[in-house]
Amino acid sequence: MRAIPLACLALSLLAPAAHASSPDAWEEFRADVEKSCLASLPEALGTPNVFVEPTGTESFGIAAIEGLSPESKSQITYVCIYDKQKKTVQVSPPIAAEFLHVVRESEREAIAKEKAATGDNKTVDEAGQE
Repeated sequence: MRAIPLACLALSLLAPAAHASSPDAWEEFRADVEKSCLASLPEALGTPNVFVEPTGTESFGIAAIEGLSPESKSQITYVCIYDKQKKTVQVSPPIAAEFLHVVRESEREAIAKEKAATGDNKTVDEAGQE
């Protein structure tokens, strides 16, 4: 009879921390990712927009930082990977706007409303690619 409670206790102690974190903890995580990524950029962007994936992956936080490059005078995006355990970041080289478009939440909502109004649920972009 003692085997079942002991087995349950052992499993609960050995199980990975898969429970959801509190909203405050996720907000703190996102703020840390944003701060760390901005501090690691090789150049200061004019009015940067930072898009942090809300929870990241199991091991990494992910952010896209978009802004105007003072050097090239063009819109660029950096991709930032944040190591959750080490609390370190790696930043990609700058990606020109013609190669990467970050979809803002307002754009996403407008697209969803248009699709709902037309009944179009295809996932084809303007170039005809899925």
